[in-house]
Amino acid sequence: MEETHNQLFVGGDLSGIQKFLYNISSKKAAVSLKGRSYYLQQYMDNVCTKIEDALNKAGAKNVEVIYNSGGKFYLLTDNSSEIRTAIDNCSQQVKEELWHEHMGQLGINISYTPFTENADGTVDYEEKKNQKPGCLWKAVNADFHHQKSQKFKDLLTDSYQDFFESLPVGGQTKVCAVTGIESPDCVKLEDMYILPSVKEQIQLGEELRDLQHFKTFEDYAGNTKLGILRMDVDGLGKRFIVGFKSIQEYKAFSKRLVSFFEEKTQSIQKELAFKDYLNIIYAGGDDLFVIGRWDKVIEFAERIHQEVEVQFGKDGITISGGIAIVNPKFPVAKGAESAGKAEDMAKSFRDGEKNALCFLGKTVSWNEEFAYVKSYQQQFTSLIQNYGLSKGILHKLMLYASIADQNKVKKREGKPEDFSYVWHISYYLTRFINRYKSNEEVCAFCRQLRDKEIDYKKGRNLELIALAARWAELLLKDNNN
Repeated sequence: MEETHNQLFVGGDLSGIQKFLYNISSKKAAVSLKGRSYYLQQYMDNVCTKIEDALNKAGAKNVEVIYNSGGKFYLLTDNSSEIRTAIDNCSQQVKEELWHEHMGQLGINISYTPFTENADGTVDYEEKKNQKPGCLWKAVNADFHHQKSQKFKDLLTDSYQDFFESLPVGGQTKVCAVTGIESPDCVKLEDMYILPSVKEQIQLGEELRDLQHFKTFEDYAGNTKLGILRMDVDGLGKRFIVGFKSIQEYKAFSKRLVSFFEEKTQSIQKELAFKDYLNIIYAGGDDLFVIGRWDKVIEFAERIHQEVEVQFGKDGITISGGIAIVNPKFPVAKGAESAGKAEDMAKSFRDGEKNALCFLGKTVSWNEEFAYVKSYQQQFTSLIQNYGLSKGILHKLMLYASIADQNKVKKREGKPEDFSYVWHISYYLTRFINRYKSNEEVCAFCRQLRDKEIDYKKGRNLELIALAARWAELLLKDNNN
């Protein structure tokens, strides 16, 4: 059956990237992260090249890489038994090399499916006719999932000792301070032992630092907090499966996606507003990992969202993200984990509506809500800095928003609610208006809050205004107000 199709859709998937990337020591964290990110990129480039070389040696006349980014690659080539054998042999070799280099911290899956492309852009796949090309992507990725469920199956026979026999301890055997792997090959770096590959990654990071002039995380934070951002395109898998009428459309979209994450994001980072304040640790595939000064990281997330709308809005593509705000010396791995949880909250926003950002513990839609929160943050900040509004209003609004949340929980549980936050806010804001009678700007703002925004009928307005208050509070603290 396979020989009836004249082409192969081949894919490669590197697993364990997130855990590998963030598994670093706090010492030399910035160069380690950058070095590891670049190392992963180089590794997949090398694997893709090995596959191409194996295909050419097996007699393939056509080899076309259509995507290679973010730990995945996809390519098109001819179909024959010799070519499939070449892929299988190369796959086994790569898996063995990766195992001996990283002892299971990283894994790779390589898969392929035969097909025939029709004149109208559809494909014949297995015994199915005139299918959308997304079925090829779906088939290969389903096999990735299957291989992950049988991780290292192909290596057990040849590397039984590595899996099941204990390693010697003492003597020349050391434990890598970064990976936790025991090895006699560990080398000393300052006051710790690390694997040669880890040393190589640190050296890569140091070389990149010299070229790109990025700073330590503490330097980016300055005298304030650090922001850790993780962003990811929404529903990309579904888009690949059902969204393209031909392989040519798939190629064009893939090229645009790679260009955006590997080029456009770097261009944005070099803008005056960001270049001295944050560093892109990882940008590839469809996701992004950024560390820098917390307020600039929020601005950067907004800037990325805006650019995604410009570049992919017509395609129905959106992006969600999560930000963890931590002290500069907070362990990066833990901060990345917190940012990942925030990203998950954004992805599950409104039962999977996505297109959201989670920061300061709250999730907001990019559609109108973020702009609403930002507008109120700017009004709070300006009125407090320039017009004498008391910062006490920030704490009161956050307090009443908390009470409102508690009331919602009690209502769901059938318990009596606490006092009416609406009436208390109204009373509090009225006192502010009387207190600032001669201050037209402050009075107008407080009336707007009291009469138009703080209302049961306004849904999430109080929650969003409280988020704006928290944002303003942190900014004002940084400005020593």
